[in-house]
Amino acid sequence: MSTLDNLTLKPLKKVKLSDFVTDEIEKLILDNTFKEGDVLPSERELMTAFGVGRPSVREALQKLSQKGLVEINSGEKTRVTRPCTQTIVSGLSGIAIGLLSQDKEKMQFEHLRQLFEISVVREAARVRTEEDVEKLSAALENNLAQVDNYDRFIETDIAFHRTITEILGNPMVTTIYESLVQWLIRSRNPETFAKLHQISCEHHVEIFKAIQQGDPDLAEREMRHHLDNVMNNA
Repeated sequence: MSTLDNLTLKPLKKVKLSDFVTDEIEKLILDNTFKEGDVLPSERELMTAFGVGRPSVREALQKLSQKGLVEINSGEKTRVTRPCTQTIVSGLSGIAIGLLSQDKEKMQFEHLRQLFEISVVREAARVRTEEDVEKLSAALENNLAQVDNYDRFIETDIAFHRTITEILGNPMVTTIYESLVQWLIRSRNPETFAKLHQISCEHHVEIFKAIQQGDPDLAEREMRHHLDNVMNNA
């Protein structure tokens, strides 16, 4: 009896050539064989190195680009980059937009935004400086001035909330906020939300006052009240 008869062997897993090339180049980037800013070998050189055709190399480079590991520009050589928050969030956009077409998932996103912004506004009230307060005041004034213009109100509404995130001095927080709100706006009914502009302005004023006073508890209450109203009309 063969020795193999007593072993449980797993069949070899078939791997697409492009996936193999993607994995190998990714390893070379992550171990700094190819450093940020380096030019990758040409398509022909990669074809020779991996023993694959041009379609497999091009597909691999596209996958690496989606991961934020390389930058591909027409007419230029492919360069190594590093993924950033925006790269990660952009990769989720298609999934998020698909989920937001369903009422249950839309409410879950609204709840996620609420949890996120409540945490942000508490910290903003705790660490804000006089300069931060001045910037937030300007953003608030811009928002109040656009209450009768739907498109401009949305722009200045987002800018007001974005300015709050910027108080934390963490670009990742701002990027996540912008992505969340952009996904949600696509799913909203303009006629419904246009009616809420005046009350949103009133809420923004109270949120501003809480941050100006440096009161995290009050800032949380005002932001929660504001976003509860948004969720109830989503």
